[in-house]
Amino acid sequence: MNDVISAPTIVTSAIALLTIANPIGSLPIFLNLTKDFDRARQRRIGFLVGIAVFAVLTVSLLAGKFILEAFGIDLTSFRIAGNLLVASIGWAMLTAKENVVTVSDSQSPVVVPLAIPLIAGPGAISLVITFADDYPSPIDLLAGVGINLLVAAVITVALFFAPEVARVVKPTGMSIVTRIFGLLLLSIAIQSIISALTEAFPVLTK
Repeated sequence: MNDVISAPTIVTSAIALLTIANPIGSLPIFLNLTKDFDRARQRRIGFLVGIAVFAVLTVSLLAGKFILEAFGIDLTSFRIAGNLLVASIGWAMLTAKENVVTVSDSQSPVVVPLAIPLIAGPGAISLVITFADDYPSPIDLLAGVGINLLVAAVITVALFFAPEVARVVKPTGMSIVTRIFGLLLLSIAIQSIISALTEAFPVLTK
């Protein structure tokens, strides 16, 4: 598709990317991973996650297709592998493990697992790669970068105020929310895997 992208398409693409990134659904995981950190470090991590998400999505937009091709990986395989990791995190949340990923004072959850694969996961990366393939002109790609920036800003704000959300909801409420979102995350990952498998093996749809 070589037509210049329209304003409605930009809005639709931004909504789709924000929905897949799901910053609200990531709050329980973010709070679980950073519960032993002070508020300043939590907020700093939230800000850095926003930057990391923007970087991942923008690199995927501009070079994702070429990177996957260089390694001989197609989008379907990438989606299956990435969603398997997301499913494992959802299962850990659902079964009430103390931490999905162990984080020490010398480690940071900014890039893994928060930026990748929870927020800028296989679904979001696939979406921006497809966007770049459909709208390859420099102006369209600039619009795509703008969409990434908007989504990253929303994520930054959501994570920045996550400690305040936790204070209002209380530990028992957060425990319930964590399990609910763990189930949703697991379900979304499994559905994405099934969708990718039907693309890889069309015979499964018969």
